[in-house]
Amino acid sequence: MNVQPLDISRRQAIVRSGQVAVRAAVAVMIVMPLAARAKAAKSDFYYQERPKDGKTCATCRLFMMADASKGTCAIVDGEISSSGWCMAYSPRG
Repeated sequence: MNVQPLDISRRQAIVRSGQVAVRAAVAVMIVMPLAARAKAAKSDFYYQERPKDGKTCATCRLFMMADASKGTCAIVDGEISSSGWCMAYSPRG
């Protein structure tokens, strides 16, 4: 097997490296928002339908109320009870 040296100038190498970097950045910008939208399963955060130590989803900064007793969570998938709790609990500031 005879390996031929690449006949490429330093400038061409820098330009190609820049092109690769730009393509990688674009790929990351496309893929990251898709991954960020995915929510975790309730079981991943040990979600329960009852409060724990006085802490409830209704007082968590990640909870968004939909009606009188149910809502959604920014990181946990599915319908969430306002009186529920999970280990991602973060009190409202």
